[in-house]
Amino acid sequence: METPKKIIIAIKDDFIRETYSEVFKSQGFFVSETKKGEEVLVLAEEEKPDIIIADIHLSDLGGFEVLKTLRRKEIVKEIPIIIFVQIEKKSERMEAIELEAKDFIAATDVTPLEVARKVKIALGEQKSYMIAIQKHLYNAKDLITDLGYNYDFKCPICGSDLVFNLIRDLSKGEKYFIVSVMCPKCKK
Repeated sequence: METPKKIIIAIKDDFIRETYSEVFKSQGFFVSETKKGEEVLVLAEEEKPDIIIADIHLSDLGGFEVLKTLRRKEIVKEIPIIIFVQIEKKSERMEAIELEAKDFIAATDVTPLEVARKVKIALGEQKSYMIAIQKHLYNAKDLITDLGYNYDFKCPICGSDLVFNLIRDLSKGEKYFIVSVMCPKCKK
């Protein structure tokens, strides 16, 4: 039997943290929880988790500071860190990209189960595919318009070309995918 992946869920809000914890436990993860940034630093060194979700508004030390501090410590600097916010600000997403966070999650944009999928992808446990869109072929222009995007199909944050992101939905079978549009650079 495979050893469960370890995750530290560091979210300030008790209800949200506990909800995420339950979802990750149901997905087979070993979960440690905290709402304090300093405790994340201790847990990271003691438990050596496979990944960390860190809220930028943790009490005592925010997620960005946790990320910066862990990157300076040789023993834990390779642990992927996902930055978490309840409501997104463009400047926070850009800072997460600059600090090389593994991902940036806004609670208003995704469900805890979708976050669990993102974590599994980040850890290589679930495959995802990014497919470039050739706007001039077939009816790609119509699809882009139907999805509510401008024909240039550029990320409104960084200006990169958007792609289709496909994630296998194993709950429905091997041939089913969840399709979304995303920016490969800022992961939005």
